[in-house]
Amino acid sequence: VSACYSMGRMPIAYLLSLVFAVSYGYLAANNPRVEAWMIAVLDILQSIPVLSFLPPVMLAMMALVPSHQMGIELGSILLIFTGQVWNLAFSFYSSMKSIPREMIEATRIYRYSAWQRFWQLEMPFASIGLIWNSIVSVAGGWFALIACEMFPLKGTNFRLPGLGSYLYSAASTNPVDTHALFWGLATLVLIIVATDQLIWRPLIAWSDKFKFEQVES
Repeated sequence: VSACYSMGRMPIAYLLSLVFAVSYGYLAANNPRVEAWMIAVLDILQSIPVLSFLPPVMLAMMALVPSHQMGIELGSILLIFTGQVWNLAFSFYSSMKSIPREMIEATRIYRYSAWQRFWQLEMPFASIGLIWNSIVSVAGGWFALIACEMFPLKGTNFRLPGLGSYLYSAASTNPVDTHALFWGLATLVLIIVATDQLIWRPLIAWSDKFKFEQVES
């Protein structure tokens, strides 16, 4: 049951990260006037440890959302977001900047709209980098998830149901609940392996066709 709560937060945070990364990377790559400062801001944000965002994010969410539990829930998703998004944004931006000029000129000759060029050139070209960097980013998201499901703040211990809080509780008992800790870690490993086999490997295989097209071009 704890794993189900955690698995619900991870895809929400990942989808938010993906949307932000693609939007931010696209704007930075296509707006020379703001490109330099956008990349500088991104570089600064990725250098900040994920746990440094925890107090301000949680306090802000609890202040904005009337229900403290819902505020903590939204705060945890935002923290997982910060553990994933910067790497994805850099990946998409780098892919956009590395598209051969000849391919961009071809879209202009054939009078592609911005929407057509995005879906038929830019997104396919960036897909390989996005998929590989997603694997790394989701690993960072798991770290943030475990850290934010149970944490002390202003003298109060906040807890969300999930795998992270389950592992924290098992490890913080005296003596340590080794049985619960073992099964919690085993579940975490199982989820990671299943995600790799059922999601990432098929996506990597699917993205190979875009690699072939890039080499041919």
